[in-house]
Amino acid sequence: MTRKRLLVVGWDSADWKIIHPLVQQGTMPMMAKILHEGVHGNLTTLEPSLSPMLWTTIATGRHAAEHGVHGFTEVRDKQVVPVSAATRRCRAVWNILSAHGLKTNLVGWFASQGERDPNVRMVSNLFAHAPKTPVESPSDWPAPPPGTFWPESLAEKLSPLRIGPHELGADVLRMFVADPDKIDQEKDRRLFMLAEKLAEAFSVQAAATWLMEDGEWDLTMVYFRAIDEICHLFMPFHPPRMEGAPESDFARYHDVVNSAYRLHDLMLMRLVDLAGPDAGVMVISDHGFHSDHLRPRFTPRIPAGIVVWHRAQGIVAASGHGFRSGGGEIYGARLPDITPTVLAWFGLPRSHDMEGRVLRDALAKEDFPADVPSHEQTGPDRAAPVDFQLDDKEREAMLEHFVALGYIDAVPDNAAAAAEQTQRENDWQLACALLHSGRYEEALPLLESVHDAVPQRPDFAQRLAHCQLQLGLTDEAAATIDASLEGFKDANTIALIRANIAYQQDDHERALALLEEVRGRDPSAGGLREQLARTLLKLRRWDEAEATAREILARDPGYAPAWAIIARCQLHRGEDEACIESSLEAIDLEFNSPLAHVNLGLALARTGQWSEAALALRNAIKLAPSNIPPYRFLAQVLNKMGLADEARTCMAQAKTMRQRANDEAVARGTRVRAVAGQRAAARAARPPKPAPPKIEPLDLLIVSGLPRSGTSLMMQILQVGGIPLLTDGQRAADEDNPEGYWEWEEIKKLPKDPTILKAAEGKAVKVISALLPALPRAHRYKIIYMTRPVEQVVASQFAMLERQGQSPKREAAHLAKMQEEHSAKIREAFKKIGTVDLLEVSYPDLVADPAATVAKVADFLGDRFKNTPQAVAVVKPKLHRQR
Repeated sequence: MTRKRLLVVGWDSADWKIIHPLVQQGTMPMMAKILHEGVHGNLTTLEPSLSPMLWTTIATGRHAAEHGVHGFTEVRDKQVVPVSAATRRCRAVWNILSAHGLKTNLVGWFASQGERDPNVRMVSNLFAHAPKTPVESPSDWPAPPPGTFWPESLAEKLSPLRIGPHELGADVLRMFVADPDKIDQEKDRRLFMLAEKLAEAFSVQAAATWLMEDGEWDLTMVYFRAIDEICHLFMPFHPPRMEGAPESDFARYHDVVNSAYRLHDLMLMRLVDLAGPDAGVMVISDHGFHSDHLRPRFTPRIPAGIVVWHRAQGIVAASGHGFRSGGGEIYGARLPDITPTVLAWFGLPRSHDMEGRVLRDALAKEDFPADVPSHEQTGPDRAAPVDFQLDDKEREAMLEHFVALGYIDAVPDNAAAAAEQTQRENDWQLACALLHSGRYEEALPLLESVHDAVPQRPDFAQRLAHCQLQLGLTDEAAATIDASLEGFKDANTIALIRANIAYQQDDHERALALLEEVRGRDPSAGGLREQLARTLLKLRRWDEAEATAREILARDPGYAPAWAIIARCQLHRGEDEACIESSLEAIDLEFNSPLAHVNLGLALARTGQWSEAALALRNAIKLAPSNIPPYRFLAQVLNKMGLADEARTCMAQAKTMRQRANDEAVARGTRVRAVAGQRAAARAARPPKPAPPKIEPLDLLIVSGLPRSGTSLMMQILQVGGIPLLTDGQRAADEDNPEGYWEWEEIKKLPKDPTILKAAEGKAVKVISALLPALPRAHRYKIIYMTRPVEQVVASQFAMLERQGQSPKREAAHLAKMQEEHSAKIREAFKKIGTVDLLEVSYPDLVADPAATVAKVADFLGDRFKNTPQAVAVVKPKLHRQR
């Protein structure tokens, strides 16, 4: 009998927005075949969208709090190491299948290093990491770290199959990049970085195809991360060209992302061919990737800040044996649903401790085995994963790789500090995952801990306050924000947080007033529109709420909460058919939205579609069993259907659930306050941290402005005018600044150590505009702010990069716009601070009429500055080269 086989292929960050056009063009024929013959749909991600957490949820059906993988790295034996199979605290789908005698090939999966299941042949995610320096052949590579293969005998066969970036010639790269041989690798390393990602994908493919051809298997799971990494490098150049992407880079790199998808389709074709005509095939991604007008303008400078590029909707597509045929759609799929669905494909039960559900509309069969309590106790225990050890060189190389990707912060050299930082970030990521799942009580102590450790992190304070609000700790939330205001440099951020606090306190009029303030300053402020729409909904201003939600959809038609808000507005206006359509849109995008199911149920009931209404309301109850109104609505529908006994049962359930919910709310409030109080008391009882040195108010003289705006010239004028300068001479004069840079390198530490300004007392120091917000409020400042037309500034910056052998990463017009906005906001903000005296000095005016401008400086500084001919003579118009 032919062995029943299932192939599961993971493409990190794969997105329908890119796949569908390529399928229509005929350049992804394998995916086109799967879509035509099978089923497909969106696969909703979880937060935070970090690959190790998400792919482990995919492989287990369990939440990160249960599976134990909370980041790229963890602390073991007081050292920071990559996560591994030993990190995982529950069985993965391949272990469950193994307990039933089924065999798996596993290639490239996160947290698989060290897996030792007797029925699993494993090649870990560390297999394909190539050495950075060129090698003659794979045999010259360092041996993969322990735990990369299981059984270990695979090393002899598979290690030679690895492919290094130096082996990819111009012929390969030319399929992705126009004229790769013309790229100066000293200025632009992106070509080599692309080669790294492609080589890794080829290595994973080589290992997977070898395993599929060698021996019997039931499940093959292969994970490719190249799409994600290539998108992070090249998405700004994907059509349509992103604002700010240089034309030259767009011309060279515009087809890289599409080419990466086409490559993966070709590799998928080979994998499907090896699986055989009787196999089932599933292709999935953990999230999507913004590729259009939703691409972020800025990437936050925090660990894992690059996830702002990730889109909530990934992909799921399946065809072949065991799956429905005919090109139908799957609705409401989420990452935790994959493992239950794979188990059902093999005729095995889901377990109660899994978060996910079986995607019944994806499978051909209609009857499924009953759920079991848990698979953790089923069958013999799997072989314990080896707690492998990397040597220092291997460990450092892996950590550098994750830092380079932008997913973790640079790891401190001090082992204790590195361990503390890693544990803190993992606790933070777990807390975010718990918040996303509504598990606020579990998230609270983690958030308190990370905020206590780094109170200046605004994202820590914001999430802590949100969690406190959800638990009814409104006073505590307000105190958290009040204590953290220094960390929030933007008035809009503060107003949005305060509006959220007011919303949670049911003070919706105050919330609206705060939101209107933000809209008046910046209508495009992040998160404003959704918060505004929800507040208007609470105030029963249906038309305004819907209009605001439609503004969200104008930018992102796939944003499910906006569709749910619109449906509720339509419901209240009696627009039942429209409400049904909007509710289905919301459910299609995010199945686990109770509001969307309630909206749908009520609208269906109004149109007399009683059985469909009952189904929608039952779904709402399943998703939020403690929400009472759906029980009453369902009872009314059941009565209309003539099911009086069932309606009475439903009302009894509502009464029971109401009492239970009230009791639980009281108990939870008491418990949360008591435990939070105990933790607060414990923190207070700890030996106090060394108090930061008290900042004695100083009178400081600052020269600031955009880079290349004339700050060095002003420093020279001040020195000749008798004012001592704080400089260190580390940056020598060169062609760009023949008279020197007049900088103090230590000033870069200002955000982390504001006490360094003590050294500037009685002197003038240069502080670039980007660092001005870090100036402590305690001091009094005189700031000479140099202004210069931004076109000249950017031209000078570009000339400087050219002389340094570097290429600009953004086009001139985009940089000019960004820097102009930044400079204007900085100056406007500092004009409103009572301890700041600001003088704006035009660089072109200074060059055109040095005497008049120096006179203004003299008036500004008073007796400290001597206005002499020598001070005026410092200005040399011939050095004003960008006009």
